[in-house]
Amino acid sequence: MQDEHTNIRKENTDARRAELIAATLQVIARDGVKAATVRAIASEGKVTQGLIRYYFRSKDDLIAAAYELHMSELIDAADRASSGRESARKRLARFIQVSLEPPVTSREAVAIWAGFFEILLHDDAMNASHKRSYDRLRLRLRALIADVFGEAGTPASDSRLRGLSIAGNAILDGLWLEGGALPEAFEKGELARIGLESFSALLGTDLCSLTGPDVQSARPQSPPSK
Repeated sequence: MQDEHTNIRKENTDARRAELIAATLQVIARDGVKAATVRAIASEGKVTQGLIRYYFRSKDDLIAAAYELHMSELIDAADRASSGRESARKRLARFIQVSLEPPVTSREAVAIWAGFFEILLHDDAMNASHKRSYDRLRLRLRALIADVFGEAGTPASDSRLRGLSIAGNAILDGLWLEGGALPEAFEKGELARIGLESFSALLGTDLCSLTGPDVQSARPQSPPSK
């Protein structure tokens, strides 16, 4: 009975914390991170300021938790797309494609991230949260890349996998940032195509032929023969 009551209290605590984090993200998405005061978050979540202080030691802890959730949701979407029983190349291709398409790559997603970034370098809790998100994405890429090489019968060393996952993460980050900041500058499927071509060149294997019609149609057409 004691264990049951403990579990219920934990579930209630987790649910309440999730609601406060969601309210924080809504304020940041609408008004920016500087507007995310305890009063504004309490108003958004329809709770008292005291309740926020009860569940979080400080506003900085709440902001860091909101950042980590935001990044986790983006990574989770790509994770789900790459978790099937398909070939290693197909799973990596799906991870890249979903990472560079809406809703993962979107103006709202990048706007929220940008709001956080202005305090990222000056706050220890935010910096630690960012490192956890970065490590999670890089290690997921590392595992997918390792599977590609293993499936081909050419296992890669730990140092090579580290370098490839860092480079691959940089490719995704750059395209994600530009795609969210300037969505109108790219055709449908273009970012995913560029990402797949970049990874194909990086790994020396074809990933471009393993994607859906939107990415295929975004490929540049060869000029007509004369």
